[in-house]
Amino acid sequence: HAGVASTMFKALADRAIKGFTVRKQGIEDVLSRNPVLITAANSVIGYDKGAAIAKRAYKEGRPVIEVALEMTDLNESRLRELLDPAKLTEGGIG
Repeated sequence: HAGVASTMFKALADRAIKGFTVRKQGIEDVLSRNPVLITAANSVIGYDKGAAIAKRAYKEGRPVIEVALEMTDLNESRLRELLDPAKLTEGGIG
């Protein structure tokens, strides 16, 4: 049975998955609007401010960082550091 499954998986990969490409900009756009990102900054801005930013960004369909720039005194560089999704996947901002 293992040989049949292996052949099926190879056929699937060759016919369906092989031509896939990652639309990086699309992923970044969706991720930038994910309100959960702001939780990474809660230790700096506080939970209540973070929740307000998340709610507003979600309601307005805007990037979290854009709303955070308006609602905090943090500059863009600091916000990008705090809200960097890659860093968050590696255990946070430290």
